[in-house]
Amino acid sequence: MEEYDGLIVALLSAALMIFYIFIEARPKGSHFVESVKNTITRFFRSR
Repeated sequence: MEEYDGLIVALLSAALMIFYIFIEARPKGSHFVESVKNTITRFFRSR
């Protein structure tokens, strides 16, 4: 299994890069990162 570690890392990074490009690289853009940031900010907001 150790000989496939580099291949697994390369495939995982390629999949994440393709996901990021698909979500963010659009004519009007997307609000995916902004919505995640707002959710995290709302979770850690002091009351």
